[in-house]
Amino acid sequence: MNRFALAAGVVLALQAPRMAKADYYLRSPYEIDQGELEMELNGAPAFDRRPASNGAQSYTVEIGTGVTSWWHSEVELAFDRAPGGGQPMLVNQAVTENMFQLTEPGQEFADFGFYFEYGQTLTSGRYAGSNEVTFGPAIGMDIGRTTQLVNLFLTRELGPNQTTQGLDFSYAWQNRWNLWTPLSPAIEVYGDSGVVGRSPRFAQQQLLVGPVAVGALGLHELGLGNGGKVKYELGWLFGATQASAQGTLRWRLELEVPF
Repeated sequence: MNRFALAAGVVLALQAPRMAKADYYLRSPYEIDQGELEMELNGAPAFDRRPASNGAQSYTVEIGTGVTSWWHSEVELAFDRAPGGGQPMLVNQAVTENMFQLTEPGQEFADFGFYFEYGQTLTSGRYAGSNEVTFGPAIGMDIGRTTQLVNLFLTRELGPNQTTQGLDFSYAWQNRWNLWTPLSPAIEVYGDSGVVGRSPRFAQQQLLVGPVAVGALGLHELGLGNGGKVKYELGWLFGATQASAQGTLRWRLELEVPF
């Protein structure tokens, strides 16, 4: 089965039919990395002067590899704390993530991938959540010394504990200036417009914008071996709407080891 047929089959299997779980990072069509084991930590604690909106936290622990030269797969555990006082930290979901590279890098005007994620809820009772599927294109393009990444995703809740019906649309954009491999500046935007066809007014949509530092160091540069690398991303996202946390610390740490 070729990569286009597999990606299309994933969508059809859904029979058609929110920003969540440390999802403040861009999925890239370039990160296939066959022959490497990747271990990754992500975090997104939010801060707000409004008590009811303060204290939200989201973290993920992930491990993955390139299954083929065009298919990257990961498994993940997601930990979340809802905003407001007295909320517990929950092991929220077990997730499988997949990126399918649809075009060879550099051969088209842009590079395209297809992303698919399934999250199985691990909570029950008072804190019961829904299962979810998320899918859509991941697009990359180099313009001069910058790299542009765009994610355009749809999410559908599944199971008996759904809080929304229909497809939720979220988007993300990163403009990275490739200044220096160990440290490059970027600007990122993360938005969620709500359920398609029933979007709330703009002030009630999620929208965060802010600067991010992106870098990578070889393990040999750190005196830790001859192969592999450490990647990191660290930034501060400002809430641009009433529905968004006033500030979110967004970080990512990834270890890549060849095998």
